[in-house]
Amino acid sequence: MTATSFPPPPEPAPHGQGRTGASTPGTPQAFPGRSGGLPVRQPGAALPPAGPRPPAPQQPAPQPPPSPWPTPQAPPAPDPGTATWSAPMLTGPARKEPRRRPRRARTGTVVVTVVALLLVGTLGGTYYLLDQEAGDLTAEAGTARTLLEQSDGQVADPATRDTLTRELATADQVLAGTPLLERRPGDAATATENLAAAQAGVVSSMIDQAHTRIADGRHTLTTAIDTGRRTYDATGELDDPARATVKKKLDAATQAAAGTTDDALADADLPTLQEAVTTLGRHHKELTTATGTLATAQDTAVCPQPDQLWSPDSGHLPADQLATIPWAPEFQVRKDILASLVALNTEYKAQFGTDLTINSAYRSYESQVGLAGSPLAAPPGCSSHGLGLAVDLGGGVQTHASPQYTWLTEHAAAHGWAHPRWADPDGRLPEPWHWQHVKSPEETL
Repeated sequence: MTATSFPPPPEPAPHGQGRTGASTPGTPQAFPGRSGGLPVRQPGAALPPAGPRPPAPQQPAPQPPPSPWPTPQAPPAPDPGTATWSAPMLTGPARKEPRRRPRRARTGTVVVTVVALLLVGTLGGTYYLLDQEAGDLTAEAGTARTLLEQSDGQVADPATRDTLTRELATADQVLAGTPLLERRPGDAATATENLAAAQAGVVSSMIDQAHTRIADGRHTLTTAIDTGRRTYDATGELDDPARATVKKKLDAATQAAAGTTDDALADADLPTLQEAVTTLGRHHKELTTATGTLATAQDTAVCPQPDQLWSPDSGHLPADQLATIPWAPEFQVRKDILASLVALNTEYKAQFGTDLTINSAYRSYESQVGLAGSPLAAPPGCSSHGLGLAVDLGGGVQTHASPQYTWLTEHAAAHGWAHPRWADPDGRLPEPWHWQHVKSPEETL
């Protein structure tokens, strides 16, 4: 190993010169032997004699630490006639080169690893997908089963529930009949989609049914409102708290009917429609009950007999509900019972050669008021004549035990007519001529 050469230290500056080589008058100079120090001049001491500065003692040069590596050799001077020159290589301890695998072996290992990772990832992803699809189908099946129970009797088209039942069976087969890893991806998803479509069909049919029920309920409530108003108006002289109750129920029912029109519920969802059906039914029940209570109070006040029943419609039937008796055009009965009276008359005429003699039929409220003084006439509002369901007959029928009366007691019932018990020979008020249709209130028959 060759020692490294260092350049010799610089020559000391001549005495009287600083670091710049120039002497400055009056500037203290360093003492010999004290490098970098400043001289201390004592008072009264003479200046040192002029002359060259003695050389400063040389300090040994610092040596670098020994290197564990060989000292690099100085490169040879390049040959002027040579075009290139190579730098010398540093020599050091020999390093062992790793043994290289053949490229083909490494490639095969990488391919096998990638394939294995892809296979594991694919199987894991497939399992996750199948499990996710199964979870979605299970949840959808639960919802569908609940809807199937709730829609019983609530659909306009029962075939929609049949479709939902079939799709539920398919879903159960996918979930319970096929192991998870044996399913094909998408089987459960398809079953979920079909189940959702079947549910949508059921809900749509339930909406149609709800609209139909709302229309029917609104019509029924409107009829009850009309009856309630007539009852309220006809009981103006009655001092009873039942009138105030009817007024309150009338206002609420009117508001409910207005809030359930087709326009008001055009965009309503199924729960809203079902609530409307319930609301209409509740108001109908409350109003009907209140109206009945008021009618009973009025009946008690004006109809003294138990076989008499007050009605707000008595004597107030509209013209379109009445029909003229063909062989007695001055009299009318309710339109829906005319055919039965005609059939009875036809058979009666075949037996006796003449039409039934009609002495009285429908009576207006004013006509009933005109008869109020008669002991045979019911009070206004309490007569079945005011309902268009009764006729008074003559021509022999007006006498008990007559052939005409006896024939009617044997044949009238076949055509829907009856002689009320109160008018029998042993009844409260024997009236052989008074006959009523069976559509009359039961209390009056």
